[in-house]
Amino acid sequence: MDQAYKLRSLINNKKQNDHKFRVIAVTSGKGGVGKTNFAVNLAIALKKRGLRVTILDADFGMANVDILFGIKTRYTIYDILYNDKTIDDVYELTDEGVKIIPGGSGIKELLDLNDEKRNKIIDEFSKINDIDVLIIDTGAGLSKTTLMFLTFADDIVVITNSEPCSLTDAYSLIKIISKENIKSNIGIVVNRVKNIVEGRETFNKLNNAIKIFLDKEIKYLGYISEDSKVINSVREQRPFISVYPKCEAGLCINKITSEILGVVESSRNATVKEYFSKILKFMGR
Repeated sequence: MDQAYKLRSLINNKKQNDHKFRVIAVTSGKGGVGKTNFAVNLAIALKKRGLRVTILDADFGMANVDILFGIKTRYTIYDILYNDKTIDDVYELTDEGVKIIPGGSGIKELLDLNDEKRNKIIDEFSKINDIDVLIIDTGAGLSKTTLMFLTFADDIVVITNSEPCSLTDAYSLIKIISKENIKSNIGIVVNRVKNIVEGRETFNKLNNAIKIFLDKEIKYLGYISEDSKVINSVREQRPFISVYPKCEAGLCINKITSEILGVVESSRNATVKEYFSKILKFMGR
């Protein structure tokens, strides 16, 4: 066995040992603040940095991750549960190399499964072993389904904007997260702002209220500029970081991605199977 072979083996073993599966839940206190658009573009930014990324579209009311990618999904988690489809049937691969797991009405069905169905969904998710980051695009607000996905996430990214109603809803969301004693890291992204000053001032308003009334620690991940290219990309059904990579909003996404990757914490989940096993056990309480 030559030295070069030994060195390669050591490097490969180190990579395997260092591998951490990370769950990032993207959420918001209200709809219409750009939550799904952020999740889609974050996924691509992470993919461009060499990570294997999958998005679970867990907004069963307004699931539209596939629309923003310009593709049409065939099946959802519901089809795994009730139509004998497998996770391979449900998976969709985008041009950017990001995988999508469409939740659809199957997300709601997860709340009321018998043991047979629970085991079936766990068995299917245990087949997934090629993910470094799982991004959960949750529903807006805090339903029971959203709560279960936030509970076991490593990171929660709350999307808000400078409007008073949006800030109030974001505060209410974080208040419930705090009340439920959810231990995930909480990061804030302020969307559709005029400049860096407005982004920071908006975060400070929210952060001050949370410090005074909740005694909770949150992190400012950054802002996304008001950018006409974002509107254009939605109309084109293509993520703006793909079609307009150097637009202001795209540069903001890249900065936020660096902030997220800079948070070095031990992962709470070793595999996709472990994550969903926790969720289903949580729902069975």
